[in-house]
Amino acid sequence: MSRLKAWWNQPDQYDWTTTFLRQRGILRPARTIIAVIAGSSALVPLTVLPSQHHPSPAEVITGAVAAAFTAGVTALCLTRWPTRRQSQVGVAVGALCVGGWSVVQPTAALAALACTAMAIPGCYIALFHGPRLLVFNGVVAVAVTTVAVLRLTQEANVASAASAFWLNIFLNLWLPLGVWGISRALGTYALRSQEDPLTGLLNRRAFTDEVGSRLTDPPPEHSHLAVVMVDLDNFKRINDTLGHSAGDRALRQVADLLRERTPSDAVICRAGGEEFLVALTSATPDVAPLATEFCTALAELSPEITASIGTASAELRLLTGRDIAWLVDELIVIADTAMYAAKRRGGNQAHHGVRA
Repeated sequence: MSRLKAWWNQPDQYDWTTTFLRQRGILRPARTIIAVIAGSSALVPLTVLPSQHHPSPAEVITGAVAAAFTAGVTALCLTRWPTRRQSQVGVAVGALCVGGWSVVQPTAALAALACTAMAIPGCYIALFHGPRLLVFNGVVAVAVTTVAVLRLTQEANVASAASAFWLNIFLNLWLPLGVWGISRALGTYALRSQEDPLTGLLNRRAFTDEVGSRLTDPPPEHSHLAVVMVDLDNFKRINDTLGHSAGDRALRQVADLLRERTPSDAVICRAGGEEFLVALTSATPDVAPLATEFCTALAELSPEITASIGTASAELRLLTGRDIAWLVDELIVIADTAMYAAKRRGGNQAHHGVRA
């Protein structure tokens, strides 16, 4: 029961999947593929309705609504990537359109065939959303399949009805579940490849990508991006005198402290060795209070641990377009230079760097 509850409460993965596609430069191809699938779906009711001699009002209305909806989805995907809420509402309405169009078909065979299209929203949900929408789509699929199969039992025979039932169950339930499982496995692998195994923080490679994705939708009151470079002073002495296990423990403690002392939307990474990077958006370019707080908290953490800290900041309006990664890397270089200035002054202090 606890496993089922944990599965049910797994978060929607739309934002993560969107970020994954954007970072790898394949968001536009994904939009095109979804637009093609949605556009081709609109052709189904548009070709079936003219072939019927006397379609009922329900068939005409349902077919028109389904065609109009899929045309709207196609237009949206061709112009921009939808928000998470738009995607959730869209796929739920899409499932209802497919289910409703199946139910009103004049023959049981056509209704059973139409039910197989429930696999389209099911697989989309498996890739982009969570278990709750997946269950919703499954319930709709089972309901309309049951209606179609009962009709098929009366109009044809039990063998045909049984075959149609199991085919729809496979396509509409097991196939989306399989896609969902593979998607989650790949997502877990991708996340682990971006993590530092010792501290659980992001690694350096993933840091810039994550900062870039956060800059696409910063809080409206925030006007600056700040980067903080934290380098532990005399860390080699800890390893040499207390052993590498003590050094590893100290690094984990520092990582935990950075998580506790930074805003929830800050991006933190272990840049390498005893160096850490923090990036956060703020309403001011001055992050000296936060840097000073880091120094004080680290000194309180252990008498052997102090840090030299460098900071750098830039206005968010400058961090747009294709040069985001380059500009973020420039801030990191400035913060790194400022950190070495703090270290030359004796360490256990912070220094702010200025862009040339």
